[in-house]
Amino acid sequence: MNRLQHILLLVLVVGWPGLAWAAEGETPGITSAELFRIIGIVAALLGIGWLVVSHWVLRDRLPRTFYHWAMLLGLFALPALALMGAVEFVFEETKTVASCSSCHVMEPFVRDLQDPHSATLAARHYRNKWIPENQCYACHTTYGLHGSFEAKRDGLRHWLLYVTRSWDEPIQYSGSYPNINCLNCHGGTDAFQRVPSHGALMTELQADRVACTSCHGPPHPTPPERTRLLSAAPVHASREMP
Repeated sequence: MNRLQHILLLVLVVGWPGLAWAAEGETPGITSAELFRIIGIVAALLGIGWLVVSHWVLRDRLPRTFYHWAMLLGLFALPALALMGAVEFVFEETKTVASCSSCHVMEPFVRDLQDPHSATLAARHYRNKWIPENQCYACHTTYGLHGSFEAKRDGLRHWLLYVTRSWDEPIQYSGSYPNINCLNCHGGTDAFQRVPSHGALMTELQADRVACTSCHGPPHPTPPERTRLLSAAPVHASREMP
């Protein structure tokens, strides 16, 4: 076995546990987060392997110009692809209910969400599968590039408050919830349009002068209810609907 084969075998042996970890729990319907995680890991391993091969095996065999391009590929191009995969994986993963429940202050909200007897809007949407996946993210971000940017900006602010232990209790929604998030899903349905008050108040609803929650109940538990939920048995958020 020549030197190149030894190096490639070493890269395979070192990288195989990472690839196995990336595919752990993978189902036939692979998620976007899992795909980006695999892309990032593969790009990182290829970058390391390419640098080793280029510098220690092909250095004296390649023209100087091609050697510089090979090193550029291993030092910048493949690491950039690995970084993109890692960033996209984090972005996709933060959309899950499990990601929201990872913060202690969010536990009562997730427990209520998964409570089969809760009457809050969040629990009813989750229980009836009105939102098939990523239930928190579906309601707490405005769709489109600008909405996603705002969601990430607010997420960073929430993270800073969490790690510095500087949030205020009880947690309250900042501003007013935009009705367009409700209307995007419900506005065109027959059930929505059959309700006379919906048509009569449509202009007010679209302008956020009347909140959907004013008639349809609280979206989440009240502060006293959150205290009770925190004292209950832990509930582990799953990635999939029950």
